[in-house]
Amino acid sequence: LLKEPRHAVISRKDADSEEIYKVLKLIPDSDLFSSAAFGGKDLMFSDSITDLMELPKIMDSFLYLREDYYEAMRALRAGNPPAPPQDGKIEWCTVGHAEQQKCDSLQIPHMECRRASSVEECIQKIMRKEPDALAVDGGQV
Repeated sequence: LLKEPRHAVISRKDADSEEIYKVLKLIPDSDLFSSAAFGGKDLMFSDSITDLMELPKIMDSFLYLREDYYEAMRALRAGNPPAPPQDGKIEWCTVGHAEQQKCDSLQIPHMECRRASSVEECIQKIMRKEPDALAVDGGQV
């Protein structure tokens, strides 16, 4: 059958998402998630919703909907093309200039270094299948 992702409130990147969340939380759930008083169904929000949840600022649509959903949509649009061939290269995500310099100096065959500004950005990139790997400490795992 089908698997549907959870619904989401989206906003412009320059909008204050925290303020939007605060304003919506001021409205009683029974008013926000019910459309019966207006003679309709699923007006503004699905009537089956029971609560709002604030997501981290780093969350984007790819991370929210997950890779399997994006891959399913891509396959439907493209008619299930074959997967691109692997060229055997590993892309390593580095955090900051010094780590990038070290990675570049290693000169490991079949490994390319890709820089990000933070571990969180590297994780996002890995989930988007941009680089392949990064090293993190136990607390970040």
